[in-house]
Amino acid sequence: MANKSNLSGCFNILNRNALKWFVDQYALPASLNPILPEKDTAIYPFVPGKIGVYTRILESDPDLDVFRALYKLNRSGDWYTFEARKKNACCYSWITTSLKDWKDRFFLVDDRCVPAEMAWRPKRSSLPGPLPEDFEFDKGLYAALIKEVGCVQKFSEHILVMGRISTIWPEPEYYPTLRWNGEVMGLKEALRLKSFDSTELDIQATRTPKGEPPYLLVVKENLYSIREPAVTTGQGGSTRLL
Repeated sequence: MANKSNLSGCFNILNRNALKWFVDQYALPASLNPILPEKDTAIYPFVPGKIGVYTRILESDPDLDVFRALYKLNRSGDWYTFEARKKNACCYSWITTSLKDWKDRFFLVDDRCVPAEMAWRPKRSSLPGPLPEDFEFDKGLYAALIKEVGCVQKFSEHILVMGRISTIWPEPEYYPTLRWNGEVMGLKEALRLKSFDSTELDIQATRTPKGEPPYLLVVKENLYSIREPAVTTGQGGSTRLL
């Protein structure tokens, strides 16, 4: 997470081919109107009605309270970051080196893709204090995440669809499955692997049993719903559909 102080001087260097590749690769909805900014337009100040998307990225159900129990918000220079609350309480085994050259590779989409109440944290805002002693969270999941630490690595779209955080899946009548040495492997076991490139891992697609909903329908129910576009009021202004 960043504050705004060092983003106003970073300008996009992507071209139209790079934008098209990214939109096609990650199945970005055309309804969000992805466009390249003007050459002299920085990602901040925000273009009205738009939000910037960076294209340089490091390639159990999520639980916000467990995340808060594991990590705390901290400040690193002009940037905000997360750090472990306790030295030996972490859910990953190692972390990659910092990603370089990402601030000048971005494009714009309609801001309907983020929650309406989303706010930018000011540079000098105070950091949250310690969690209260009576803070409640799933202690079983907390312990399991620390015990079964995962590797920070690039996850294939197959794995992301299994985790219900991606809809890039070309087989609507099938659902993603994994086998290790011929035996069915669940997502939890797969996340323990140091690499998904092993020849012992077989990535497959299994036909959805008759009578069960298509897997992508189940996945989409787990995702944030994009807000409807604003409509013109006829008075030169606009209002937002709810």
